[in-house]
Amino acid sequence: MDDRQISPDEARIEREAIAWFTRMNGKPSHQDNLDFHDWIAASSLHKQAFEDVGGLWSELGASGPERGTSDGDLALPLEKIRQLREKRARGRAGAFVTGCLVLLLAGSWAWLEHPHLLQDMQADFVSPRGDRRKFALSDGSHVLLDADSALDVAISASERRVKLLRGNAFFRISHTGAPFIVEAAGGEAKVLGTEFDVSLKEDRQVTVTLAEGSLQVGMIGAGQDVILKPGESVDYGSAGLSPIKQAITEDEMAWHDGRYIFTNARLADVLAQVERYRTGRIVLLGSSIAEFRVSGNIALHDTDKALAALQSSVGFRLNSFGRVTVVSP
Repeated sequence: MDDRQISPDEARIEREAIAWFTRMNGKPSHQDNLDFHDWIAASSLHKQAFEDVGGLWSELGASGPERGTSDGDLALPLEKIRQLREKRARGRAGAFVTGCLVLLLAGSWAWLEHPHLLQDMQADFVSPRGDRRKFALSDGSHVLLDADSALDVAISASERRVKLLRGNAFFRISHTGAPFIVEAAGGEAKVLGTEFDVSLKEDRQVTVTLAEGSLQVGMIGAGQDVILKPGESVDYGSAGLSPIKQAITEDEMAWHDGRYIFTNARLADVLAQVERYRTGRIVLLGSSIAEFRVSGNIALHDTDKALAALQSSVGFRLNSFGRVTVVSP
């Protein structure tokens, strides 16, 4: 039988199996052989129980049980099998605890070192934390990815479509005659000959800023589009498209040079941008402080100094535990 809690019927069958195992490993008579054959043939559970008892007995290191069929004769093998079952259960519990610890450590490692591991596996281009990367696409277009950003690309003769999975990206498009579309969080920007910036924030809000050319931005399937001119930007998200606004492109695209300039931004979004350049994780405690609005100009190459500047401005608490930095009210 297995090592779980057994039912009364299973216990009875096991006792019968032990009795037959004891008898058949002694000097069985001709009638014993006939009766044993009938007992085995009566149920597949009997055969399985008999084989299990044999396996357990082998694990005990015994050469064979003593002959006997009474309850008294079965006391010793029953006790030995009970002890073995308890030993195996303890071992299984230890293995379970060990497995849980391994999973916990693996999960902690993934959360700390590779929080976007599955997303990165879906992406064609990924930039690591703390490092911006430039990529050339197969159509001749170029992309600058901000640190800790990911992009999925599908280019064909009829359409060029990329999807920003997270982070920020700047596109310089090569003209091939095929549409170039950048998708992010349920919206898309269709290139009409341009250089532009797409920023996907932690709350799934997207900001598209146009540097040169012309750009059509809209929500997928909504039939609502706007045309941007150079120096304009538009936000979109769950509430749809915002009105077009004038943008200071040098500020919006300051991350190209390792700076982050923000005006009336959510603290959560600012900390997420800082985290892209920082080893470990930043944990923000409290929804109210996450929505706190801040403005500033910080260098991303020194995240400790950036956090200190934000702390002096907002007044939050800052505690570090190894590679985890906790921000709280």
